[in-house]
Amino acid sequence: MRTWLMVAGAGGAVVLVVCLAFVYGEYRSGYDRQAAVALQDVLDQAQEDNTALKEQIAVLERERDVDTSTSQQVQGSLQELQRKLTDVQEELAFYRGIVSPAVGEEGVRVQSLKFAGGGAPRLYHYRLVLIQVRTRELRISGSVDMHIYGSQQGKPVILDTRDIAPGTKPPFGFAFQYFQSLEGDVFLPADFMPGRVEVSVHENGRDPVQQNFDWSSVSE
Repeated sequence: MRTWLMVAGAGGAVVLVVCLAFVYGEYRSGYDRQAAVALQDVLDQAQEDNTALKEQIAVLERERDVDTSTSQQVQGSLQELQRKLTDVQEELAFYRGIVSPAVGEEGVRVQSLKFAGGGAPRLYHYRLVLIQVRTRELRISGSVDMHIYGSQQGKPVILDTRDIAPGTKPPFGFAFQYFQSLEGDVFLPADFMPGRVEVSVHENGRDPVQQNFDWSSVSE
């Protein structure tokens, strides 16, 4: 027991000496324990502030994403309303043209012509609207020819829309009193560059009426 007590006492003395030596060494090297504690407190606070800032940034990013999503939804709704407004304005102009046509020679004429993408490359769906301008309301009839002028491999080419219809050839006869819409599809050949569209309206008993449209103005 005495031996164990001596060993324990010697060990404790050694630990005490080591601790005193460590403290003395810090003192000799200019180490300020209070300053170290203060610096550690500052570091801990900085780490807490950093964590808080990261959380705030994450919150702001989520809010930004939410705001962006809301803005996109609003923008999409606005574009949809603008598109509907444009459609309504076009329809209004169309019916105004029928009710109060522009001053000009009496007879049948092209009110509007549009080529829209048909869902496949080089496939177009067209809509040709005819009206008549007369002081008396008459039922008229006749036929229409429509050709697309352009170039292919540097050479001029003229396409008959009936020949480039992908399916059954659409009817090009008309019979109406106020207006009539003729619709169909065309499949343009590869490397064909359209330039203009020529529409010839043949009313029975009258000379044909011919109108030309730039492709850029009638294609969508």
